Amino acid sequence: MTAATPPLSETRVRPHVIVWTLGGESMQTSYGANCVAVIGQDAVLLVDPLIAPAHARPVAAALRRHTEAPVRLVALTHHHTDHTLGAAFFAAQGAQVVAHRACRERMAEEHPGLIAARREAPATRDLFADASSVLPTVTFDEALVLHVGEVEVEVWHPGWGHTRGDAFFFLPADRVAICGDLVWSGYHCNYEDADLSGVREGLRALRALDADTFIPGHGPAGGPEILDEQAGYHEVMAGLVRDAAAKGLDDAAIAGEVRARFPNHLLGLVIPTAVVRLKL
Repeated sequence: MTAATPPLSETRVRPHVIVWTLGGESMQTSYGANCVAVIGQDAVLLVDPLIAPAHARPVAAALRRHTEAPVRLVALTHHHTDHTLGAAFFAAQGAQVVAHRACRERMAEEHPGLIAARREAPATRDLFADASSVLPTVTFDEALVLHVGEVEVEVWHPGWGHTRGDAFFFLPADRVAICGDLVWSGYHCNYEDADLSGVREGLRALRALDADTFIPGHGPAGGPEILDEQAGYHEVMAGLVRDAAAKGLDDAAIAGEVRARFPNHLLGLVIPTAVVRLKL
């Protein structure tokens, strides 16, 4: 763990489902991404093990306070590094990495260059000193079922939503959905690789589940209301950007209106990209 890294925050949403996050909104805290453990009797599934081995190691230590079962599976909701690069730590211990086929392809295309660049930058070189891109060894196209001991986990690809290779996870016996970045709670949505109609379709797919707890990619877990809030965010953002552009405001001014409309949302660094994408 680097000196700038805060301690993990832990939330137990079910006796065997635990969420860890470093919070915040910087690269040094994985941009506040959530890592989720599904603990079976003799195995553990980790979903989205954060941005680097430096962050995965505290997750492993926190997990040991709950179980001695090994991490057999690491599953990824999409290819963005804040959700994926910690996988290398667990893969080195024998875990299989699972993701959608398109997620694997984007990891292969993007990760080596990103890691190299971050090792060159003084602000991030320590965090990524031992980072490496470990490609998924198990891929799927539409759906998959994982068995974590006695716990059944459905894996679904809702189409191109937040990214081309999205996946979400559903624990039917526990009525828990692990949403990845199809859902953000208290964070601005990163539209960098999104299909703007697909993000809405992804929410509809999540809403169709028989779930009462939804774990977002960033921010605290909640009930179905966080799906409503996310849908509302997309509509407000699209309308705000469209109307501001029609008034002739430049991108910087539109970004200022977004910040004023959502003053308490974290991850403001993605707003400029959102403005550009939503104007298209």
